[in-house]
Amino acid sequence: MRKLSVAVLFVLVWSTASFAQSVETQAKRTTDKKFWLVAAGLNTAMLLDTKSTFDVSRWCRTCEEANPFVRPFVERGPALTFSAGLAFDAGVMAIAAKMKGSERAWARRTWWVMPAALMTGHTIAWRHNVNLGPRKEP
Repeated sequence: MRKLSVAVLFVLVWSTASFAQSVETQAKRTTDKKFWLVAAGLNTAMLLDTKSTFDVSRWCRTCEEANPFVRPFVERGPALTFSAGLAFDAGVMAIAAKMKGSERAWARRTWWVMPAALMTGHTIAWRHNVNLGPRKEP
């Protein structure tokens, strides 16, 4: 089974490389200023959300992460959580770059939707965490 998996992976990689255009041309076309601005926005939103999560958990002992996919990372500490968040965002932006450089028109037009949706979710979660912050008495 392992040999079959390696063979299939090799065929997929080889066929993708054989149909690829010039790597330099494709890289310039997909990683333009808009792409890097979306990537920066996504990473900033993720960092703010994750930092605010740990800020709230420091003073609120009864609060817990509501996202069941992220909760195991939060329970293991900030280093793992930030690393996993950055790795996930890098994967999302890699998919967005492939979509932006695609030959299909719908993919070229919608490459930004997935990062923008995640950015919106992170921003909403960050705002929620900020609103949970400790109240100062007047």
